[in-house]
Amino acid sequence: MNNLVGFVFLVPLVTAVLLMPFTARVEVQRRLSLISGIVLLGLIGWIVYLTVLGHILVLPLGNWAPWIGIVWVIDALSAIMLALTAITSFAMLLYASGSLRGYREAKYVYPLHQLLLVGVNGSFVTGDFFNLFVMFEIMLLASFALISLGARPRQLNQTFPYVLVNLVASAVFLGGIGAVYGTAGTVNMAELSRRIATGELPPVFWAAISLVLLVFAIKTALVPVFFWLPDSYPEAPIPIAGFFAGLLTKVGVYTLFRSVPLITGTEYGRFHAVLLFIAAATMLIGVLGALGRNNIREILSFHIVSQVGYMIFGLALYTPIAVAAGIFYIVHHIIVKSALFFAGGIAERVGGSGTLGSVRGIAKTHPWVAVGFFIPAMALAGLPPFSGFWGKFFLIVAGFQVEAWAATTIAIVVGLLTLASMMKIWTYTFWGAPEGQREPAIGHDRGMLAGTLLLAGLSVGIGLFAAPLFAYSERAAAQLLAVTPYVDAVLNAGGMDASYIPPDVTVVPVVPGASEALPAGAAEIVHTRALTHSGTGLPAEGEL
Repeated sequence: MNNLVGFVFLVPLVTAVLLMPFTARVEVQRRLSLISGIVLLGLIGWIVYLTVLGHILVLPLGNWAPWIGIVWVIDALSAIMLALTAITSFAMLLYASGSLRGYREAKYVYPLHQLLLVGVNGSFVTGDFFNLFVMFEIMLLASFALISLGARPRQLNQTFPYVLVNLVASAVFLGGIGAVYGTAGTVNMAELSRRIATGELPPVFWAAISLVLLVFAIKTALVPVFFWLPDSYPEAPIPIAGFFAGLLTKVGVYTLFRSVPLITGTEYGRFHAVLLFIAAATMLIGVLGALGRNNIREILSFHIVSQVGYMIFGLALYTPIAVAAGIFYIVHHIIVKSALFFAGGIAERVGGSGTLGSVRGIAKTHPWVAVGFFIPAMALAGLPPFSGFWGKFFLIVAGFQVEAWAATTIAIVVGLLTLASMMKIWTYTFWGAPEGQREPAIGHDRGMLAGTLLLAGLSVGIGLFAAPLFAYSERAAAQLLAVTPYVDAVLNAGGMDASYIPPDVTVVPVVPGASEALPAGAAEIVHTRALTHSGTGLPAEGEL
């Protein structure tokens, strides 16, 4: 079963290679990508089933010990993120068939999309910070190319902050990883968590790990490091913008959900209080930015910022129900946000502009487009019985349980302001008598409608089946907060027992100049995991 982990990385990688010879045959690229998407959906569906049964899949590459080798891990949270990636990716492939403008976009979007999946999926399964950096770079290189496809002057100008901020963040991340390794002796997340629990790491380690968490905050677009996002995403080709909006910032959210419990342990502390303040500020500033914009995609981009605040709100409360609610909200938001960008993109193409009021009456001339927008819009606002209502309800209950009155009140107010901004788009674009429809035929494109309605229908399904989905989210939250299941699964990969010490061996710390402090007759034996490459995780004979 553990070998399944490798295929979530290999399927898009092999697909990207297969697509390269067909850059002049776009339809062949599209069909191969759809076949790959179906294969990936089936594979990840099986993985999700295994995690429902309680399995944590661990694949130590080359059978190296996890302390020194590459280890890939899939638990309940990773499986959720992989499933959401496969779903939104497939919807984007459906949508792209009628929405790409020009040969340049169509020629390169499919192989670049597969390379992006390599980085995204790799980020969700890697078990150490350095390989997370590698996956980030694969993801970013593909995203830089995708976000600039078309090479329009305004597009390149507006996406420059995205490229610059992510390049700086990558440099900071690499420096932070190096500092973590220098102070803790490992970048494996599970081993790092165990060493933090001993309380023996030097104070400089916390400065190093703070750099890593800062990078995750930038990737998540939290206040105050969110400024790069709202103007960048609206300029990308519509299917790319929809895919980015739903998924890419959630890679940052995932890294925070993954790393915070491993770093901070099981108890609520001052870090979580600071994170709670940041989450509340992110919710509020994001929605105020959306209310101040007058373009469909710009409004929706600010709502990305606002809505990640809800997810981090659940993590910051740090109770089982709150973390489960945050995970449930991630599921809801990825589906809903991509659907909104897709529907809004159709409206923009029909009217020739995304400015509010430039096109009206789409609900009368293109009713299915209106359905594809209205359902996720109401879900984003949190109206019952849609998926966003349950996500906000669980978060609000969790907030009141721990008496986080101010932050929870902000969450409620932001929900009402979100509804106001969604109604603004509906009123100025979808309602009223038809006018300004320059390309009405494009609104009936089957591929674009299929991608949009697939996600809108899934949003309805999340709302109708909220109970079992929340139960699965609770399982994922329990694994995260317990910490031990993940740590044990990784460090015991391949039958290696992380706590095992050979009999009749005294393991002592080696401190330069301190050998005279050893007990009389004690053997100075250094048990160094960096030497291990055996199935037991212990040094081979003669390596001590």
